[in-house]
Amino acid sequence: MIRLLINGIHGQMGHALCKAAEESDSFTVSGGVDRVVDAAFPYPIFTDFASVSVPFDVIVDFSVPGALEEELRFAKANGKPLVVGTTGLTDRHVRMLKNASVRIPVFASGNMSLGVNLQMGLARDAAAALGEAFDVEIIERHHRTKKDAPSGTALMLADAIAGCYSEELEYVYGRHEKDRRRSSHEIGFHSVRGGTLVGEHEVAFIGKDEVVSITHQAFSKQVFAQGALRAASYIANKASGFYTMENIVTEHNVVSLVTALPDQAVIHLGSKETVPGLVRDVFRSVSDQGIFVDMISCSAPDGEPLSLAFSVPDRNLSDALRAVGRVKGVVGVHSESDLVKVTVEGSGMALRKGIAAQVLSALQAAGIHPSIITTSETKIEFCVPSPLADTAVRTVEKEFTLK
Repeated sequence: MIRLLINGIHGQMGHALCKAAEESDSFTVSGGVDRVVDAAFPYPIFTDFASVSVPFDVIVDFSVPGALEEELRFAKANGKPLVVGTTGLTDRHVRMLKNASVRIPVFASGNMSLGVNLQMGLARDAAAALGEAFDVEIIERHHRTKKDAPSGTALMLADAIAGCYSEELEYVYGRHEKDRRRSSHEIGFHSVRGGTLVGEHEVAFIGKDEVVSITHQAFSKQVFAQGALRAASYIANKASGFYTMENIVTEHNVVSLVTALPDQAVIHLGSKETVPGLVRDVFRSVSDQGIFVDMISCSAPDGEPLSLAFSVPDRNLSDALRAVGRVKGVVGVHSESDLVKVTVEGSGMALRKGIAAQVLSALQAAGIHPSIITTSETKIEFCVPSPLADTAVRTVEKEFTLK
């Protein structure tokens, strides 16, 4: 059972969080912090963090930006995770959250709805696919008492889309004062306020004779309360760090694909002393033979001898060895053949620490020791002997529950 301390417990979202926790088997509300104290309220309420006297596991904040500084001091002093759903945060507030995340787990999002954050990813994919041939307009609708316009979520959507374009986009808020035609390098915002609308966001990609719309509608604040509970559960036992809804949305994509490419070989070589341009000369000699190099692992600190490994197709191994042998300064050449390159991919790798360590630990437990390893933000590649390839693939798939 995760015990919550809710900052802003008497607000609309505070009440929604209490209701969501009451209906859950995984959460309980320890109390809240609020300037308003209601003796009839079923949970203890404290007017400031210094007076909090109940045990809790996670702080959830849906208050006001001005409360953040005191809240962060309290969270760091007590070593407690913090979930921040407060809107209207400035760049300064975000810096404060990220600085605090060095000490404690911090989860922050301008919109706690999982659906909205999925919409953000879909909008990003659409922008990358459709490009500048489509104009982008964002229409958001909220209840009549909402003060800010456009909404923070609309701006989050725009920022996600804008990152897909090579040129900076202009944000245009309404068009009633614009006596000019729409340019192709802008995102338009349109805000509707009325009644009890909880929240609706539509991203329209408008092209020649066609429109692609990606829409999310929230029918109650329980959508955001459930998302906040999901965030609290997510970081309750996490290491210090800065987390967002993107971590949760892409969690299942930490590793989404494992593939194997057979008929590979790896050449290892070194040098007794530092030889300027040696790496360049090795790959130039190999390239002159028309051989494509795939994976490269190189260690050559300043003033130290070279340690280099690279992979080539098995069929090119003999020619590659002859090419390497012609390079002056190369020593200790040896090779491995009949290898399989295993590729582990997943978009969530960019958001999760320790994936390479997790893969290598699983392989070691299975008695598999890769001969060369390379990594990028969303990919890990390594070569293993052909007889162990199927075991390596199954081991990684089992580790990340892909099968």
